Amino acid sequence: MNRGLAVILALSSVQLLACSETPDFIVSRFDVQQITWDTLTVSASFGELKTIGSEKAVIPDESWTTVFTAAYDTLFHGGDSVIFIQDKDLGDRETLIVEICGVHNKRQACEQRSVLASPKRLEPVTGLEFPENEAFDRGTFRLDYQLLRQVFGSEDWEVFERRIRPETYIMAYVEDRPQDAVKVPVRKTRNRFNLTRFSHYRDFRYQIKSQMMDSDSVAVSFDLYSRLNSDPVRVASDRVVLRAKSEEQRRAELAELVELAASQVLNRMKGFFGLRQAYVFINSWSYQPLERMYTSEIELHWKSGLRGEWFDMIGGLTVRSNGTAAQFEWIQGSSSAARTWVSRIDSSTVLLDALRPGSEMRPPQDETER
Repeated sequence: MNRGLAVILALSSVQLLACSETPDFIVSRFDVQQITWDTLTVSASFGELKTIGSEKAVIPDESWTTVFTAAYDTLFHGGDSVIFIQDKDLGDRETLIVEICGVHNKRQACEQRSVLASPKRLEPVTGLEFPENEAFDRGTFRLDYQLLRQVFGSEDWEVFERRIRPETYIMAYVEDRPQDAVKVPVRKTRNRFNLTRFSHYRDFRYQIKSQMMDSDSVAVSFDLYSRLNSDPVRVASDRVVLRAKSEEQRRAELAELVELAASQVLNRMKGFFGLRQAYVFINSWSYQPLERMYTSEIELHWKSGLRGEWFDMIGGLTVRSNGTAAQFEWIQGSSSAARTWVSRIDSSTVLLDALRPGSEMRPPQDETER
């Protein structure tokens, strides 16, 4: 008797389970076709799966299609079977997800397909001016370019325009040291840049200076990158070979700076009757590339006063190669020169004005795009 009751209970549970099951609602077919790069067509059908495996076609209560990028930016959402998208604003071969969804008797089913946006590329024309000074921190980069898109169903390419300018930037680095590259945004046709504003400039400058000291020259690359997809692509490269000034060039540059500095010193030393004659000689000199600084010992000889007395003085001059940060320090001189120095300057060191006014580079001002 107990066994019979168990059988009846088991059969009852099976019957109850079968009656409570709801057929699965599915997307039985989903087709996506690209008619052009800007046009998609979608078609789909829905069905119900019975418990024994058969399928019954059903019409959903509602259905819709969504097109979005891999970054989940929605390009389209609606019930149209013909979909228009702005392919020109999409990345090179960017993946697009096309999703169809339907609802039937409060059940939802969705299915996805993927398509690719058009192949695109950037063709640049570049121009580089670097460096603008011996600090190796400023220059000008010019960029003109065309955007090209492959013609749908063809191997040809066509020029197109997009609403948003693609991200472009240059990576400046000493060859064999790409890990010390300085990234510089390129946002205009003509871009003046100041590398000191960006990361890795100190490493970049150190590599230039150290190689200059070792071999008197160094090659610097400026690689142009364009982001037409998630991964930027190098589209052009400019190469500049920097060479240190020869000793003859340095000596000539120092001679000019010494003459300008001597004029300032003598203007402070001359008396009421002015200068009749003046000479300046360089006894010794050196140059520190990292600081762009000349250090020299110079002699000043000049004739002044009512009786044309000669004055003699030796001093140390330090000055940057662009004529800034100049100072002159008294070392020794004739008694007449010493008396004049004390009466007119009364300090062992005198700071001089910029020897080349206006030569010191300042951060570039923003320029409007041509």
